[in-house]
This record gives sequence, structure tokens and C-alpha cells, in this order.
Amino acid sequence: MSIATLLSKIDHYLRPIFGALPASLFTRLYSSTRPWFSKVAANDAVPFVSIPSNVSISFKQLTFRSYLGNAAGMYKQAEGYERAYAQGAGFYLCGTTTSLPRKGNTKHGIHLPFVPYPNTHAASNWLGLPNDGHRATAAKIARFMRYEHFPIGASIAMDPGMSSDQAMKGLIEGMRAYIDAGCDFLELNESCPNVPGHDMNHGILDISLLERLDTISSQIDLTSIPVFVKLSNDTDQGLVPELMRALIDRSFSGVNFGNTSTRYKEMERLIHSSDRHLYDYFTKEFGGGLSGVVVREASTTLIAQAKRYREELSAPEFLIIATGGIETKEDVQKAKENGADIIQWYTGYYEQFGKHGNDVYSAMY
Repeated sequence: MSIATLLSKIDHYLRPIFGALPASLFTRLYSSTRPWFSKVAANDAVPFVSIPSNVSISFKQLTFRSYLGNAAGMYKQAEGYERAYAQGAGFYLCGTTTSLPRKGNTKHGIHLPFVPYPNTHAASNWLGLPNDGHRATAAKIARFMRYEHFPIGASIAMDPGMSSDQAMKGLIEGMRAYIDAGCDFLELNESCPNVPGHDMNHGILDISLLERLDTISSQIDLTSIPVFVKLSNDTDQGLVPELMRALIDRSFSGVNFGNTSTRYKEMERLIHSSDRHLYDYFTKEFGGGLSGVVVREASTTLIAQAKRYREELSAPEFLIIATGGIETKEDVQKAKENGADIIQWYTGYYEQFGKHGNDVYSAMY
């Protein structure tokens, strides 16, 4: 058993006990150890796991050997590629990256604040898109050994704090760098709540989003590479038809619902009583995005809406991606039944990794 697997199994059993610690200490503990563990786990040597043949998905020119893979944020610096394939993932997604490298957020002396909610099976983070930049990450991907039916994707975003023209120029250059590196698909991240510019009003159609989509569709050949757009789990259901129409009319290949949530007051009813002191501390001091089972219902509702509208528009070559609240085999099945073609997981992956180790994908199939 590798050190990453052993530590994860130990943490799986001890985390609820550690959760009784003062919230500031618990947050500091997990924020400081998480980057180290992620690096160790990404370099873990994993025996290759065979996966069933009936879980593959064909989309346009691509074949995903399965419908389940990692969400953006798990492998921010294009690490863990070999590990993801060996474990049985259906695809690999790196990032999210920006044109300029970012160190991420720091507050109260805590770098990259993160806290799990052990009894809720959820988490909060206020990372702020730490990454090495588009070009450096694309250069790593260009050196990957390729595997059949294991598409490589990159999650990409505009730089917060830049002028809109400069940020858009960096985004387009980054997309081209990833295409030149051999990426099979791209995911435009329009949903990160932890940086300025992404905390938009999810109840109205954002005109600046439409302008960004127009610019991308005019400068990138969207028929040559699938580009999916990731939107927030907080998106108003009533906006789904307009968003779908906007993406389909501009030749984007799919939509991902979605990223983390910032509906703290609404979500607190779903937080286990033993985790409330952690939740109250983190949301007050850092804010950040909520992930895990607490966003499952919103994600399921949004993808069901997207499926209905895709049928109305007769747009079969438009992929629906579910992200948020995926932890068990039953969650995977429910997402598929409600319209998801592809499923991404993050918080739920680590919950299951603590139970199953490197058989984490096998347990889902």
C-alpha cells in the first residue's frame, strides 16, 4: 500500500474525530497538509486497473473510455496524468489555469484555505486559482505519453484583475497553446467564486459572458476542438434555456453544471450539526465555494433542465456535464438518468479514495 493510500485511509477514519478541534486549528491543519498530500498522491505509482467496455462515451471525434473523470482543480499543474489513467478514469482534466501564474489566496496566515466537513461529506475552499499559467501547463501536456480513448482536457479562465481586453487576449492565447499541445477538449471556467470577476449574479443573463463567448467563437475554430463552458451550481434554473441557446448558437460543444456554491445561508441546513462550527468559521472568515453532497440537488436539477432544452433544440451533439455532489455509484447513476453524458468529481473522489484507495473508479463502475 502506497503512502498516499495509507494516509487517506487513516484520515478517512480519523477526520470526524479531528473535526471536533477548534475551527481555526482544523482549517489550518488541512490547508497546510492538503497541497503536500496532493503532490504525493499525484506521483503515486498505481497498478493499471481494467474498466468495463460498456462505460465508454463517443462524442464527435472523441471517445471517452468512460463517462467519469476528475473535475478541474484536482490536477492544477498538469500532474497526476499517469495516475488518473491507471486508476481507471475516463479522461483527464488539468487546471484551471490563467495566462499569468497565480499563487492563490492567503488570509490569517493560511495559504490556500480549505476545510472538509467530515460528517457532511462536503468541503469549502478559498484557493483563488493557484496555477503555473497557460503556457507552462500546456508545455507539460505536450510531453504526455498518449493513451487510446483517454482524452486530455484543460480548464482555462480569464485573469482576474486585468482589463477585459488584456484578459481576453491572454485567454485566446492560452486556448491556442493548449490546442498546439495536443489537448482534445477545453473547458472554459466561468464559475470560480474565489476570484474577482467570477462572482456574478446568477439570476440574470450576463451580457459580458455573451461578449466573451462571441470573441472566442470568432477567434477559435470551435469545429476543430470541443469547448465546454462551466457554469455555477448557483445558476438560476430559469436561465438554462437562454444559456443553452447562447452556447449552441455559437458552436460550443457542451455545458458543465457546475462549480461550487456560495449560497451559505441556504446550504447551512444541510451541514451536519457536528460540522457547524467549522462551517460558520470558514464561511465567515473566508467565504469560498462549497462542494460535495450539499450541491448535489442543484447540479441534478440544472442538468435535467439542460437535457430537456437540448431535446427541444434537437441538438444531440451538445454534451451535458455534471459536477457537484458526485460521491457514490448511486450518485453517478442518478446524474446519468437526469441527463449527464459526462460526470466529473472532486470532493466525492477523495471521500471514496479514503475507502477504496486506487480502486476508487472500479467501485463506481
